[in-house]
Amino acid sequence: MRAFRLGVAPDGWEHLSSRLAPKLGEAVLVQAGLAMRREGRSGIYDRFRDRLMVPLIGPGGAVIGFGARAFGDQPPKYLNSPETPVYHKGGFLFGLETARRHADAAGEVVVVEGYFDAIALHQAGLAHTVATSGTALTADQARLLRRAAPRVALTYDGDDAGREAMMRSLAVLLAEGLEVVVVDLPQGDDPDTLVRRGGAEAWRALRAGGYDPVEFIQRHVLRGGGPGDPREKALQMVVRLASEVRDTIRARLLLERASQVFGLPEAVLARAVALQRGGQGSEAPLKAAVRAQRRGGQDLEQALLRALLLAPEALAAVRDRVELTDFQDGECGALAAWLWSGRADLPETGAEAALARELASGGSAGQDWVAEAVGAARRMVERRLLQRLKERKLELGRTPDGPETTRLMTEVDELARSLKELNAQR
Repeated sequence: MRAFRLGVAPDGWEHLSSRLAPKLGEAVLVQAGLAMRREGRSGIYDRFRDRLMVPLIGPGGAVIGFGARAFGDQPPKYLNSPETPVYHKGGFLFGLETARRHADAAGEVVVVEGYFDAIALHQAGLAHTVATSGTALTADQARLLRRAAPRVALTYDGDDAGREAMMRSLAVLLAEGLEVVVVDLPQGDDPDTLVRRGGAEAWRALRAGGYDPVEFIQRHVLRGGGPGDPREKALQMVVRLASEVRDTIRARLLLERASQVFGLPEAVLARAVALQRGGQGSEAPLKAAVRAQRRGGQDLEQALLRALLLAPEALAAVRDRVELTDFQDGECGALAAWLWSGRADLPETGAEAALARELASGGSAGQDWVAEAVGAARRMVERRLLQRLKERKLELGRTPDGPETTRLMTEVDELARSLKELNAQR
């Protein structure tokens, strides 16, 4: 309480105004955001009543405003000082003076949304934490952060609203030249509850597995669902993000990362960014690239299913190597599930039935369909191993040295060995 100079505004309408108005005048108290004018009659009353008071400390230690939390059920639960000549929400970060002194050792500043989240992390020993006062992060705040440290660890609430706020903050921070790590909290958690339950180690464990902006966008969009192709939506967000980054080197690094995560050529992404910056639509090149990528995977899955329909004797061997989860196309997966079930007949209704008829009628009688099935199965396994290898390498890149790093390196070696053995079978 002493470190943050916490206090109490007692219940009542004139505790503060009756004491200070005779000395300072009503106009000063209203201008300072401490009192409000009565409607329809003269006089003022206290803005903050029956609340825990959190002073907002500006440079040099001066109190420039207050944040307040209600003790009872009175709305609003949280109440902040209004904009005043000395307090501008968009240019203030709660806890910055303390965080600045600890940022050098940590190499970064932790950014949370609320005062009480920041206080909880400070109490847990994470004194390099600031709060945005519950407002959207601004360019002015990003500039304050850049003067304190080169990197920011975004740690907002683990719900849809918190993740949407982090999405909006990414563009602001990257545009100001900051490195960003996203600490994605479990659903329903906030920084306060996290450290109350598990202490600083709970936060550090999540920080160790933090996501870079591209990975976070991918996870956020895929998790969100909704209409439209999630990969296209995620790539559009990355392109918009990169188009707002003025530093050409940082923008290129962002696109390199997106190319790794989404498996698309960097040139395609750079073209989309150029169109975005020029005020033109970037949807067309991204849509075409995603569809071409999906079509290549779909062609492979259909090739395997066609071979199995025309050479059912190969099913047992293929089923031992290819998992149903290896099928990325919905219709192909449905037909594969039917075949994998061991049924002797073919589906008669639904999309999988139409697909079965199309594939079975498209094969030539003189072809070795068993060999085709074996070859397609090998490529399916190769695709799965390559995808897992990429995922583990991405995970390894954001994991600090320790037991988890050793485990991931072992898994990467095993996947690489499996790929080598698979390629030797050609």
